[in-house]
Amino acid sequence: ARHHTFFEMLGNFSFGDYFKAEAIPFAWQFLTVDLAIPKDRLWVTVYANDDEAFSIWHNEMGLAEERIIRIGDNKGAPYASDNFWSMGDT
Repeated sequence: ARHHTFFEMLGNFSFGDYFKAEAIPFAWQFLTVDLAIPKDRLWVTVYANDDEAFSIWHNEMGLAEERIIRIGDNKGAPYASDNFWSMGDT
């Protein structure tokens, strides 16, 4: 049996030109149209309290709720955000 795992963090940065409502559809088109990745193979993460991003992914992109993972800063909880490196002196 073979198993392949691939992780890609799709970042999108814009200063004053567009935000989530435009960036999420851009990313979705890139992944599903330009790269032709099947929609049913994709999962996304959003910050735990980001209802706007969750709504765009679910309601506008049509992604099933169970494929949208909310990640928060609550250590020890499922899908908690945690850096594995320590911050240096500032």
